[in-house]
Amino acid sequence: MADGETKTQETKTDQNVEETQTSSASDPYKCVWNGVPMTWNETSKQWLPDVEVNEDFLAYYNANYGIQYDYDSMPKPEAPKVVLKEETTEDGEPKKEVTKLTKEQKQLKKREAKRRWAEAEAARRQQGWFEMDEEKNTTVYTSGFPPTIDEEEYVKFMTKCGVVQKDPRTGKPKIKLYRIKETGEPKGDGTCCYVKMESVELALQILDGWQWDTSHKINVERAKFELKGEFDPSKKRQRLSGAQKKKFLEKQEKIFQWKPDKPRNFRNRCECTVVLKGMFSLEEIDQKPEKIFSLKEDTQKLCEQRFGTVKKIVLYESNPEGVITITFDNVEQADLTVAALNGRIVAGRTVKAFNWDGKEKFKRQETEEERKRRENAWTEFLEESDDSEDDNNGEGKNIEKEKNNGEKNNSDDNLDK
Repeated sequence: MADGETKTQETKTDQNVEETQTSSASDPYKCVWNGVPMTWNETSKQWLPDVEVNEDFLAYYNANYGIQYDYDSMPKPEAPKVVLKEETTEDGEPKKEVTKLTKEQKQLKKREAKRRWAEAEAARRQQGWFEMDEEKNTTVYTSGFPPTIDEEEYVKFMTKCGVVQKDPRTGKPKIKLYRIKETGEPKGDGTCCYVKMESVELALQILDGWQWDTSHKINVERAKFELKGEFDPSKKRQRLSGAQKKKFLEKQEKIFQWKPDKPRNFRNRCECTVVLKGMFSLEEIDQKPEKIFSLKEDTQKLCEQRFGTVKKIVLYESNPEGVITITFDNVEQADLTVAALNGRIVAGRTVKAFNWDGKEKFKRQETEEERKRRENAWTEFLEESDDSEDDNNGEGKNIEKEKNNGEKNNSDDNLDK
């Protein structure tokens, strides 16, 4: 049996040799093996299929004939180089390396920055007077006005050609009427600063040569500022901060924004508040401090029953005019209150009722004498209330006291009577 198997293997080997010998004699490194063209590889010392080597072929080959790679011996790829920007400034000077600073170094850096800013500010002030660019100069010089003119008339006249700029600190128009030092009377000339350059052109075209009256003719020209004497930096006003300048410019731009016209029946929100004057006197409050609460409660109840919802009621106890303000939900309710309570007689006083204009203030700063008098009155009131509670020792007295208070509320100083 062994001899038979040996003969069979020899026969197969002879067939393989015959198949291998089918290679071309001119190229000993190529042959055909079972119909597959093969090429001898000197590196791996083996015959490899002569096919196109692509990703699919490599994957198939490695799956069947895996190769053990020694990754440690392989050369490692170099780390990618970070391309930095040019480490130079616009002036060509090398940039300083950014390093973390300690707390002391940060403080020193801040001090150095402040010192440099102070030096730059001082140098700027020492420069003194400077000429303003005509393209940015919105100030005009006017002359020919009568000596009786005042600031209000001057502003009204100059606004014919545009919006007069306002001072960001005071909120007043940036105008100036030159006056005589001895008497303080206007000389008849002045300056006006507009917001827009177009207003300057209109003023030169329209207001220049304006006949104010039979003996006064107005002259308008671009303002030119000249330094008289020496420049004093101490008189120069401090610059606005960034936030102040932004707020001023936003407020100025709102003037030129388009807004729809208000309807004819438009009423301001402040008119929902009714002002009642003559509701009490300071002497009554000093004698009976508890009247503050009773009068306030009675007034609120009356208004809610007759006129509408009361959102807020304030009694100004230090105001000598005896003021109470009542805020309603809408203007119609406030108008009803004014019509009903205006002219009403309360404790011999005539009540004045009107809608609040949103500007008048009623809170009054009391003097030291008034404050002491009010505090003494409150002290006496609290002491009397404590004594009455000690003497009563029962509910009967309290009931009588409530009845007496009810009778007082229904006295002649009540609005409901």
